[in-house]
Amino acid sequence: MTLPPLDLILLLGSVQGFILAVLLWTSRKGNRVSNRLLARLIGILALASLAVGNPSSNVWVRHAIDLLPFFIIMPVGPIIYFYVQSVLNPEFRLGSRERRHFYPMLLDCGAPLMGWTFIIGALLGVFNPKDGPNWGYVMDEYNAYVDIPRWISCTIYLVLTHRFLARQSAGPASETEGQRRRWLRQLVNVFLGFQVIWLLHLIPYIVPAWRDPLLDQLDWYPIYIPITIMIYWLGLRGYLHARISAADITIRKPSTASIPAETVAKTAYSLKTAMETDKLYLDPELTVEKLARHVQLPPKIISSVLNQKLQKSFNSFVNEYRIEAVKQRLTNSASEHLTLTGIAFECGFNSQATFQRTFKQMTGVSPKEYIGRQTTAGSA
Repeated sequence: MTLPPLDLILLLGSVQGFILAVLLWTSRKGNRVSNRLLARLIGILALASLAVGNPSSNVWVRHAIDLLPFFIIMPVGPIIYFYVQSVLNPEFRLGSRERRHFYPMLLDCGAPLMGWTFIIGALLGVFNPKDGPNWGYVMDEYNAYVDIPRWISCTIYLVLTHRFLARQSAGPASETEGQRRRWLRQLVNVFLGFQVIWLLHLIPYIVPAWRDPLLDQLDWYPIYIPITIMIYWLGLRGYLHARISAADITIRKPSTASIPAETVAKTAYSLKTAMETDKLYLDPELTVEKLARHVQLPPKIISSVLNQKLQKSFNSFVNEYRIEAVKQRLTNSASEHLTLTGIAFECGFNSQATFQRTFKQMTGVSPKEYIGRQTTAGSA
């Protein structure tokens, strides 16, 4: 079978994308969160290119493309948004609040769910198998119009990412930091450019009278040839960026030697106030960004002061206050009706395993051992 040249380009791009996504996902160098977010992004693009570039006319292959979620587009915007944050802030983690941004991907599953509903209903005798073409038409219409919220979502997240990057790029930067910022700006600008191409294709596509002539003349190539180019560019540039080891990143972090002593003192005081007075540690989804907004200081200054002056990571700094709060509540009669896990959650922990591990690391004993010692000391 001879493949049309454009289909061959799409298929080669999808294969390259899957290879680079695996390399990024399994890489032990660089920021693991950043690597895996970028791997997801490339994998999503590669999966869609595979579905469009597949030239097979086999009915089962075509049904598989219709019934399996090859086109998962809604997560693209959030992935780019969080990828940029994770590159600029090594402390960034995907918490439950961040994961909520991915819930709209259920829209991507609408057409496959319709297809499976019909198949199962036909097998059970609920639907007439002859109605298959009508269900297929509804699926096609859904796929056409669901591109509207997809485009809007990607555009909104790209604008938010552009603004976030502009705020983070306001201050001076080292050579390495400058390279990271340039890479991220290029990433966002490339996707914004693609949004323009997508919009020019989307407008006639969603008009029923224009859709068939558009696809007959151009098919999906005006969209997926640029996507294939982006797969190569994203994969190679992203993988090279990920080759920077975590140790190198740590070494290149700004040290407190380059920060005025007055700023260091102010930052340390603001952090102490945020914890002891404002009790921000009670927020189970607290991040460096949230804390930075609260104290009105750049996240990188906070991370630098914590790492260099206080010799603590952000998580260690916050968890110390949480553990102290737990210990106080364990000796407070007002908390007697709560379980140990309930007390931990009220003090800012969002995982029982994390609480148990952190408590033992900071006190040298497990929570139950600590309670036993307090009970023994109280009875004595």
